Amino acid sequence: MRIQAVIMILLASALLMGDGVQQEIKTVLFPFRDTVVSARVESVLKNYKFLQGQPFKAGDTLVELDDSRYAIEFARTSEQLRFAKNTFEDKKELREKKFTSDAELRKAEYDFHLAEISCQEAKLNVSFCTVKAPFDGKIVEIMTHDFETTRSGQALCRIIDDNQLLAVMNVPLTDRALTTIGAEVRIRLDQNEATATGTIYEVSPQADHRTGTVRIRVLIDNRQGLFFAGMTGTLLK
Repeated sequence: MRIQAVIMILLASALLMGDGVQQEIKTVLFPFRDTVVSARVESVLKNYKFLQGQPFKAGDTLVELDDSRYAIEFARTSEQLRFAKNTFEDKKELREKKFTSDAELRKAEYDFHLAEISCQEAKLNVSFCTVKAPFDGKIVEIMTHDFETTRSGQALCRIIDDNQLLAVMNVPLTDRALTTIGAEVRIRLDQNEATATGTIYEVSPQADHRTGTVRIRVLIDNRQGLFFAGMTGTLLK
């Protein structure tokens, strides 16, 4: 669930505040980070290293793509680089002995640098076949499956970081306690009636003139996995 998808719900829950009627402040929990992991090369997806919902750490391999094509290219460019380097070194020795021209030496140096670039590019493509996690989290959606062909930029899976959660809600602009970054907030969750405690992480710089409210995000520590993104709750006074 995206934050934009529930903003109207949160605003609707605050519409009557402007009439002076005390209303419950509703909230929705979102993952701290949410991103789509994409392929960076054309290949075939071999396998996922983690199941949906299984926790992983930053730097862990999430997906393996077939690298055989790029491994061959890396081997070829490595040999070209070795040859170009040897040629350049030979030309330098010959130039010192005045057996070749400056132009020939510059050409050998140019070919050497081009071979270096080609080899680095091939090595990079090999590394792109091992897709690593950018942060701690879990896979929540598989978008490309095993043995399917991938292209550069194709979405592979969506991952979230739910080790921390953000409770998004609209609160009265005049309530200083609820609009101060770092202030502690308690929330009662609807699904299990548990209480989550967090601190105000962000306060929107723009208020809603219709309701006299401002959107805040409360940061909740969820390293023990007690809560789930998508849960709803009510602010406790």
